[in-house]
Amino acid sequence: MALIAIAGLLTAALHVLLTRTNYGILARAAVQDPQMSAAIGIDSARINTSTFALGCGLAGFAGAVLLPVVPATPGMGFAFVVKAFLGVVVAGPLALSGTVVASGVLGVLANITASVWSAVFGDLLFFGATIVLLWLFPQGISQQWRLKL
Repeated sequence: MALIAIAGLLTAALHVLLTRTNYGILARAAVQDPQMSAAIGIDSARINTSTFALGCGLAGFAGAVLLPVVPATPGMGFAFVVKAFLGVVVAGPLALSGTVVASGVLGVLANITASVWSAVFGDLLFFGATIVLLWLFPQGISQQWRLKL
């Protein structure tokens, strides 16, 4: 439960950072149209470096939070990377809100299935649901959403 609470708080903080601060506006501008943002004086290289550093910090924090649950090994993140990547791909163009919805749906389906049957069936359902969602929504589930968070 603590991991879920930490993830929720961190997601809310990231949402506030990306939507309510000057840095968030600059970061979204630099990602959406780098040439135009450079033309109006935004240092896209510096913003992209800062955003990459933020992502690395979040990955490190995730590893630290998971350490009590998952043993520390050199390959401890591999099991999470594939599913995280697929969650982002299924999400589509709305990076934060689409990823939260896609990862939440896929994760809940996989974990309920793993609890009822086995972890293998949970993984099979995760990858099967990913294939079906990408077949139904080739541009991601958030492609048609009008409200961009």
